[in-house]
Amino acid sequence: MDSRLISDDDLVQITGKKRCSTQAAWFKREFGVDVVKRANGHIIMTWATFEALSAKKAGVLPSSAPPARPALHSVRRAA
Repeated sequence: MDSRLISDDDLVQITGKKRCSTQAAWFKREFGVDVVKRANGHIIMTWATFEALSAKKAGVLPSSAPPARPALHSVRRAA
């Protein structure tokens, strides 16, 4: 996994937004997450986190939950 932080220029490329507040709103809208920010309002995010969010949204992350149990039906018939 890549633990490097996403640069400010990369955030502009990813979101298409220049202002930090609109970038944060974009992440909330696209991924449903509140991003961590520095004291000056700039977003702090690693590439690994962004890639995981993107994979989850695309539905390609393996689920950590166990598979759903199939419904069981009785083989006896009511008389």
